Amino acid sequence: MDARSGRKRHKTEITIRARHQIFRPGEAPGRIAVIRSGWATRFTHVPDGRRQVLSILVPGDIAGAELVVYPTIRVPVQALTDVTCCSFDVAELKEIGTEDPSLIWSFLGICISGRKDTEARLVDLGRRNAEQRLARFIAELHRRLTRRGLADENSMPFPLRQQAIADTLGLTQVHVSRVMSNFRERNIVKVVGGRLSILDMDALFNIAEIYRR
Repeated sequence: MDARSGRKRHKTEITIRARHQIFRPGEAPGRIAVIRSGWATRFTHVPDGRRQVLSILVPGDIAGAELVVYPTIRVPVQALTDVTCCSFDVAELKEIGTEDPSLIWSFLGICISGRKDTEARLVDLGRRNAEQRLARFIAELHRRLTRRGLADENSMPFPLRQQAIADTLGLTQVHVSRVMSNFRERNIVKVVGGRLSILDMDALFNIAEIYRR
């Protein structure tokens, strides 16, 4: 119940199994989803059938945010793992936003953050080599998960298959495998049991060309 308006907010919790779609292009569900647990991906296909991952969604991210502006889903969203999310009625959110402008600003902040990530990924795809792309990808995931209390100082959940990483970074699965093996042999990172440990943060940042302040 919204204490200020006395109106009940319609929130629904749903679970989607791994590899099933949360949203399909062209559908008009009228609801956006906030991921509570699990990982998902936004992606598109190019004419030859190859997939390009546009973003990885982790707990706290919004799926279907474009429904606030567009009537239908433009980009499909698929669960990478089992996903639990809360869905919210778009019309109701818009109504609440007119009463509480802070909601609009919060949503705008999320959208701007997503755009910054997309712009950074464009630079990676166009100007950085495979090692730099993968190092920056790992470092950025760690930063996002740490900010949300989902990672510790040197490790984080990492349920991503190599093909999903390849589709995100514009590489082949074989290339990703080689770079990951190289990082492991140099004791920079290791992946065990669905968790990635950063063994040498300075080395990872040097490869990624990230400079600590």
